[in-house]
Amino acid sequence: MRPPSRVALRRGRLRLRASRLGEVRRIIGGYEMARFTPDQFAFAASRRHYLNRDDAIDFLKQMDIRMAVGHWSAGDFCDRFAPPGYHSDDPSFRNDFEGQCRRIKAAGVNAVEIHQSVFEKTLNGDLDPKAIERAQNGFLAELGMKVTTCNINTWTNPKFRLGAPCNPDPALRRAGLDEILKGLEICKLMKIPVLSVWPGSDGADYHFQIDYKQSLEWFTEALTTVNRKCLEAGVKLAIEPKPYEPRELYMIVPTAASAILVASKVNAACGGNNCGLTIDYGHQKMEATTASTACDLAEYAGVPVHKFDVNDARQGRNDQDLIFGTVSIPESVEYLYTTFLRNYRGWYSQDQFTYREDPTRAIERSMINFANLALKAVRVLACQPALDQARAKGTGPDVLDVVSPVLVG
Repeated sequence: MRPPSRVALRRGRLRLRASRLGEVRRIIGGYEMARFTPDQFAFAASRRHYLNRDDAIDFLKQMDIRMAVGHWSAGDFCDRFAPPGYHSDDPSFRNDFEGQCRRIKAAGVNAVEIHQSVFEKTLNGDLDPKAIERAQNGFLAELGMKVTTCNINTWTNPKFRLGAPCNPDPALRRAGLDEILKGLEICKLMKIPVLSVWPGSDGADYHFQIDYKQSLEWFTEALTTVNRKCLEAGVKLAIEPKPYEPRELYMIVPTAASAILVASKVNAACGGNNCGLTIDYGHQKMEATTASTACDLAEYAGVPVHKFDVNDARQGRNDQDLIFGTVSIPESVEYLYTTFLRNYRGWYSQDQFTYREDPTRAIERSMINFANLALKAVRVLACQPALDQARAKGTGPDVLDVVSPVLVG
């Protein structure tokens, strides 16, 4: 097979026959493509050089690729080596929610995701409606920022040290469920579209410690209860898998496949397809798979992906949460290409822990890297017919003839 010309690959041009403007559908290599319009493909083809900050922001806007940042990614970071926090010696460093939002905005991103604990009077205590009102009508409105997801924190409070919805104590299982439902109340009050559950304290540290099947049943029952209320409220429910950490043997949903199984069970019990996944790029590296395969596994199972968390990590290591696009460019591009191919239109949210860095600079750099790699992914997508032909050959060099000019040219 003759490789496509370098000019065609570089420009990533896709000749689309369309008789109408706006969003069109086009069959490319057996896939019905609707993620980008002809005008968007043409815009991407015109971006021939590295995207700087302003270019990156404009590219994401023009391509309707949505980026958010977890509020914690703009805060101070502490670990067991520096418990006070790596920015604790800076008296000007605001670590409250408003300070975090201002850093995110300064980095060039206009959307933030939260934990329910941001709007609690005390950790896992009562909701603080006045704080919600101050944020909505105050600095969030001033900054022009929206809240995209509410996550659940059931691991900081020591009462949940042995789990929340999977705690061996039924009273604490109920308390864990209440925390998730509290997050749903915040979604309703703030019109947040996604409620995401990462069960950070649920799992095991030692063999024989839990009856895994029983714990999985508890987890599924809790999420079924939550999903029924999410359906009433019009809020999407997402499950975020992770192999381990902080639980050392395994988390209750250690793989994308296990999260897909639970989501399928929840949807079967509730009807519909409201329960889906949050796929974290680095968690899949911990699993020794990829975010691309997790995306396609969910697609194959008919389970929606409601959110992607973007970061980077080295395969088989701990949850490093590095700046996106700093470890493996081909893998990052394939990941974004896959999400575009599967017509994902939700948020890509930065979940990174850049301990020793200025959070604003780290968020900005991650956004710029993301935009440049997304541009490469669009260029690969524009070569879909050639890629399909190369895949039919089944050899690495044939495929690399198509994608390498985009990846390393």
